[in-house]
Amino acid sequence: GYLTATATRALIFIEADSPAIGLMCFIGVGMAEVSTCEITVKEGQHVKKGSEIGMFHYGGSTFCLIFPKDVNLTGLPSPDMEENVPVKSQLAIAHP
Repeated sequence: GYLTATATRALIFIEADSPAIGLMCFIGVGMAEVSTCEITVKEGQHVKKGSEIGMFHYGGSTFCLIFPKDVNLTGLPSPDMEENVPVKSQLAIAHP
């Protein structure tokens, strides 16, 4: 929507170790009063599952993970899920 196109954003491209994933992108969006998306990971740095890659400051936020169209993911949360996905929990499984 409009807010995600005009709000503060951070794009972090990650080349996954798994060839089943390849290059993906984390998009952090600072919603409404959020004015800062701080990226703490550096270009070329290897990150592991659960590693901090950045943070939001001053309130609410959202994020999006973008995968190549040929990545086969299962176990994604339902869009109508009424509970939040816990931090550092499994989001999906990538299959070759």
